[in-house]
Amino acid sequence: MNKKPVVYMQTDPRWKDKPYQVKGETATIGGSGCGPSCAAMLIETLTGQTFTPEDACKWSVDHGYKALNAGTYYGYFAPQFAAFGIKCWQLSWTNTYHKPRSKVHDQALEYLKQGYYLIALMKKGNWTGGGHFIVVWWADGKIRINDPASTRDKRLNGDVETFRSEAAYYWVVDARAHNGMTDKEEDMDQEKFNQMFATAMQQYRQELRDNDCGDWSRAARQFAVNNKIFAGGDPGPDGQPNYMWEDLLTREQAAQLLYAFAQRFGLA
Repeated sequence: MNKKPVVYMQTDPRWKDKPYQVKGETATIGGSGCGPSCAAMLIETLTGQTFTPEDACKWSVDHGYKALNAGTYYGYFAPQFAAFGIKCWQLSWTNTYHKPRSKVHDQALEYLKQGYYLIALMKKGNWTGGGHFIVVWWADGKIRINDPASTRDKRLNGDVETFRSEAAYYWVVDARAHNGMTDKEEDMDQEKFNQMFATAMQQYRQELRDNDCGDWSRAARQFAVNNKIFAGGDPGPDGQPNYMWEDLLTREQAAQLLYAFAQRFGLA
């Protein structure tokens, strides 16, 4: 059983109308600050330090994680928690929206039962009309939710199948010590080993998903970008697209790479 996290609302009158914005927009914490508000809840819960949505939104802007005319970049959470010595990582890069049978949801549930907290990105449906971050925790054998924008019961204790259908991505926050789970011994079996290995690989790949690369590949990288063979992901703090140069390459990605090359030069 997890301890209930601190509850913060992005719509709190103390800060809802304060800016959460970059140059070229007029966004506020109340309108766009759901991601940092979720982080603030869990950081204050785990550290005991006062850390409000206003504090978290300032950190996000100062470190380049506020997206123009949108919300918060996905890359925000891991470094924000790391600033407080807390481990956090994105569970999967697979979009599970409208995929309630995805194994990613099962992995997320297992983390909850082991004493972790989650931050989930919800897509259009019960929780949002577009995209919205919420905190997810576990108590009394049930999934519980802290929604930074609502206190309605259907958004705090929503139907599980609806939740699985509308959750797109998860971030895992290590709260085992806080929830008294670190000393719990578990028998190791193949399934638990597979889960641990999958988690380790996900964390390892997360470390590779940045723009680090060697000078020897500069010309090749520039060629691929200029010819639109590679498309970068969410920009990093420096504003440059994240090409994840050192990440692993799957057979599916290799096929797409060759196909993009062939299309570009009239071979397909």
